[in-house]
Amino acid sequence: MAAPILAIFILDLYHALERLHELCAGLYGADSPWAERMARTWTAMLKNDQVGEVIEAMRRRLHDLGTPPGDPLEKQIAYFEHHQDKMRYKTYREQGLFYGSGVIEGGCKSVIGQRLKESGMFWTEAGATSILNLRLALKSNRWDQCWNRLHNSDYLKIKLAA
Repeated sequence: MAAPILAIFILDLYHALERLHELCAGLYGADSPWAERMARTWTAMLKNDQVGEVIEAMRRRLHDLGTPPGDPLEKQIAYFEHHQDKMRYKTYREQGLFYGSGVIEGGCKSVIGQRLKESGMFWTEAGATSILNLRLALKSNRWDQCWNRLHNSDYLKIKLAA
């Protein structure tokens, strides 16, 4: 039996940085030198697995501003708190993992788009799902495994007597 495939949930770094820049503009003023400075500082910290320290600094700045409960900046900080377990970018880099969605988006375009979006093609959802399952098996070098499962090929194998 094959080992189970484990999934590692990673928050796309560039989406996180987009939110970070918006938050810095809210905490320090849009286009202010401090907003730019803090964005650079906190970006470096995020890339170094220091998301907890970034959140603490955000909370301190929010407290210093004296913002009321329910402020939109509070919601943005809560986003970082909620996803901090998916923001270990230094660890991901050291493990050779991608932490930007571009690789996945490119793979989807290649595997799915090339097959389903050519001119003159029309698919039902069931037909598209079937052809994509076969294409994914082929592109992930699992064609034989897929074929054997579809055709119960193990049934046909000769069993040697002891």
